Amino acid sequence: MTIPSTETFDREQAISQAILESEISDYKQHAMKMLRDFEKFNDFSSNRAIWELVQNACDLTTSCEIVIDYRYDKFAFSHNGRPFTSNALISLIKQVSGDKDGDCEIPPVGKYGTGFLTTHSLGRKFHIDSLLEYSGMYLKIEKFEVDRRAKEWEQLSKDIWKQKENALKILKTGQIIENPVFETTFTYYPETEQEKAYITNSFSDLEEYIPIVLAINDRIKSFKVISKEGIEMLFVLHKREPVQNEKSVNLFKTTIYKNEEEQVIYSVTDTSDKKTQEIEIILPIQTDLKLKQFPARIARLFLYYPLVGSEKFGINFIINCTKFMPTEPRDGIHLNSNKDQVKDQEELNRGLIQRASDLLFNFLSSNVLPVEDPLLYAEINFKRDSGDIHLDGYFTELQGAWVDRFTQLPLVFTDDGYKTVSEVVFIDPNLLGSDSHFESIDYILRCFYDNLPTKETVIYWSNFVANWDYADAIFINNGELAERLNNKKLLEFDEIKLKDYYQYLIEAKQDNLFANYQLIPNTAGDFQTLNSLRHAIDLDPALIDAGKILIPASIDLLVNESFAFDFNLGNFTRKDFSNSVTARLPELFSDDAIFLGINTENDNQTGEEENKEVVPVNIFKALLNYSKLTTNPASQSKPSNLMRLISDHYQLDNSLIQIVPTDDTENKLDKRTAQKKLVRIFFNSLLTLDTAWVKNNLSFIKDLLGCYEDRFKEQYAGCKLYPNQLYELQLLTDLKLDVDLDEELITLYDKVTGGTIKRILGHKDFSSYLTANDQINNKYLSTVIESAFLDSDIPDINENPYKDEILNIISKINKPFYKSLFTRLDLVKAPLMLAVVTNENTKDHIFSIVTLKEHQINRLGEIIKAGNLDQILEKAEDVILQEKRKRSDFAHKYMIGTYIEDRIREKISSELSSRFNVEKGKSVEAEDEQGGQDIVIYYDEKPIYYLEVKSRWDDRNSVTMSKLQLERASENVERYALISVDVTKYTGANDPYALSEAEILPLVKVLDGIGSNIYPLIENNLLAERNAEAPITLTEYRGLINQIRIGQGMDFKPYVDLLLAKLEKSIIQIRNVSVI
Repeated sequence: MTIPSTETFDREQAISQAILESEISDYKQHAMKMLRDFEKFNDFSSNRAIWELVQNACDLTTSCEIVIDYRYDKFAFSHNGRPFTSNALISLIKQVSGDKDGDCEIPPVGKYGTGFLTTHSLGRKFHIDSLLEYSGMYLKIEKFEVDRRAKEWEQLSKDIWKQKENALKILKTGQIIENPVFETTFTYYPETEQEKAYITNSFSDLEEYIPIVLAINDRIKSFKVISKEGIEMLFVLHKREPVQNEKSVNLFKTTIYKNEEEQVIYSVTDTSDKKTQEIEIILPIQTDLKLKQFPARIARLFLYYPLVGSEKFGINFIINCTKFMPTEPRDGIHLNSNKDQVKDQEELNRGLIQRASDLLFNFLSSNVLPVEDPLLYAEINFKRDSGDIHLDGYFTELQGAWVDRFTQLPLVFTDDGYKTVSEVVFIDPNLLGSDSHFESIDYILRCFYDNLPTKETVIYWSNFVANWDYADAIFINNGELAERLNNKKLLEFDEIKLKDYYQYLIEAKQDNLFANYQLIPNTAGDFQTLNSLRHAIDLDPALIDAGKILIPASIDLLVNESFAFDFNLGNFTRKDFSNSVTARLPELFSDDAIFLGINTENDNQTGEEENKEVVPVNIFKALLNYSKLTTNPASQSKPSNLMRLISDHYQLDNSLIQIVPTDDTENKLDKRTAQKKLVRIFFNSLLTLDTAWVKNNLSFIKDLLGCYEDRFKEQYAGCKLYPNQLYELQLLTDLKLDVDLDEELITLYDKVTGGTIKRILGHKDFSSYLTANDQINNKYLSTVIESAFLDSDIPDINENPYKDEILNIISKINKPFYKSLFTRLDLVKAPLMLAVVTNENTKDHIFSIVTLKEHQINRLGEIIKAGNLDQILEKAEDVILQEKRKRSDFAHKYMIGTYIEDRIREKISSELSSRFNVEKGKSVEAEDEQGGQDIVIYYDEKPIYYLEVKSRWDDRNSVTMSKLQLERASENVERYALISVDVTKYTGANDPYALSEAEILPLVKVLDGIGSNIYPLIENNLLAERNAEAPITLTEYRGLINQIRIGQGMDFKPYVDLLLAKLEKSIIQIRNVSVI
């Protein structure tokens, strides 16, 4: 090696070099730490960088104004704080902690230490424009460069040394500024894409952070942000004022203007004095008193400024505490670990968190600031799964404490007002994963639960409470909903929403619920288990309707196709339908059942139906409709026509019901068994109808019989369908054919046999159905009759019970018809007649007849031959009786008239009495000679009184008056009397048709002035008869006199005295009129 000479050795240079190398070596630790910290930059580093700059600015003034400028692809941060000192500038260069100004009265909250290093996430190179203060003098700092771009510590150490030297040069050569304006600007120059991205990210959170920082840190007065597009946002702290309340809660309202738009931040503090305040909680309350959710990127813990990294602290509040002991990277606070060196800090921080919690709970419990919906207070989810057992344990305990306090607050808004969490149910978080189905899920929940949070908040509340780990919280899952839906009906729900909920279950792979619960609606809307349901194949609506009644269990298993989804279900075909109906019918009714009709009150019912099994209306109608199903509604087949006739009988629509044809020949509908059952019920029902119905419906029965077909052979043969001659329905095999039977012989046959042969005789209109049956003719009848007449043990015809019948036949025996039928009777007629003539009881009457003249006997014989002798005799006796009554009536009238006439002669002077005349008729035949009046009393040939005499012969009837008599009584009220002779009350032994005066007079009652009762009844007709233009008049009518009224009349003799008095009065009136 070459050894330099002593002459060339420069000691001064050696010393300088040694000093340089020593300083560079000293800077190595600074350079190495910088390089290590650069590697830790992340998305939040840029946020922290800004707040490091803000913190440094606020340490330099109590009225800080900040400007951040993103223009020109740079990042510039300016503030109005005090200038640098040489110590502060060199500390910044070396990146070591150092007091910004130890002599300043402003207490600093930060230092140019490791935190400031995060500003290099915005660019490894930056310029400083500011002032350097020294002993009251201010030197200009212009574009002072700090460059951290070196990748190796050696170069970075040299750069640090060089930048320190440049700082010292300012003291040597820097321009002195008179009247300085304090303004410091840090301008960062990003070079990498990552640095540019960090700058962009730093902008995104400023709009949220700045108002919070302004509310917390009263040193900042304004904060301007200029976007890279040049858009300015100016935030100005306007005022901070307490919100007065009676609960002694330190509640503050801070007003901030953003571009002159007012924003309000509410907070609670531990004291009302800002100088002694240690804890302030920023509340998520907006200007309109609605809550907001702080963005996920916003730190939840502040030490004047955000502790970036505490974003996941797990609450929707921001806690600022001036006493927090932060972690070295200022991304949180020490809380719980096994590190001895931070135990004191952890204990202090835990106490501060407890104080903050108590402060918040006190505010929430006080309700001094009611908000519209306190939902967002309830976001509590401290991180409890970090893997750090110490930290997780602490947060688990803290979570429990917060949840315990929150469960006592009525924060949950429901449709029934605010309730506590324990009073409300929530949605299982597993149900919250599908936004597209939320509407349906929420709807189904509210069908069964009325204590849910409101629809707008239920998702938030369910998620929040799920994160609480609150053991007593009730979460409704799909299984519980399935239990509620089980066995319900579709009509209870909104079909679209229910279907959407089921679609969600399928997508969520929970379709096993359909197999375990009755959830899927059938065609009737009843919920069934999935495995029991089937697809309805070719089942028309008419089939379904009939099936609902006849085979409800099978129809219940037909799926509502809207809810079939893609389930693998079996099929239920028309053949299955028919088989089910066939199997079910014996359970519904027996072969003896009947159906009475829709209206069971039928006048033609016999009463036999009372003990019968009656098919219910709905079952019968369903069976009938099922039997009328056809692919050809115009069919005229016998079964089709029979179905129409059955419908007609019950006054139901007789149209056949069309169903769509199917090509599936193996699954066609077979309704033959059902039709047979229906026909049997109908035929049974006809037997409950009386003979009047049968008589009036013979053509209908014929139509029924005309529908016979082999498939109904058993029903037609086994039911009573065929009418006999009594209009009773019988079995075909029980009827005989009537071969022109004579009615007289039928009657005689029934009498001698004690039976009714018409019961076994088929109705003549149905003879065509009896051609193969036994026949009954007249000879058969006469043979039985003759046997009854002649084969008895009574030889004397006069003692024979059939004497009259025998004689009647004998009287006709000469006619060929009778002669051919009654041959035995023809042979013995002579001795029989001789026995009759010699009968002691009748021989006198017979003698009276045979002694008549020949023409009289002939006439009598003709009358007898006419066949109505009894009627003729009854009429003759009636004529004789009426004649006797008529003559007796006349006798009564004559006797009464004579009696009155005699009394007039006795009581009135001979001079006057000679002027009286009592006209009482001259003979029985002179009934109408006096205008219908029985007795008329005349004075000087003028009628002055009228008497009507009525005889009563029958106690069932009262007396009546003719129209003329009624009119006469009405027109002569004071001169008219009705006299009633009630012969029915005669109790003597004499002939009532020939009574004496003494027997008649006690039977008389008189109604004097009866016209007063009659006139109101016929007044209108009297007026009409006098009016030639009257539209209607009555020409024939009679008046019936109430027998009770007659019984209230006067006895005859007192009445005669009254009559004489009235006659004398009439004479006086007549004479007075004559004198006038």
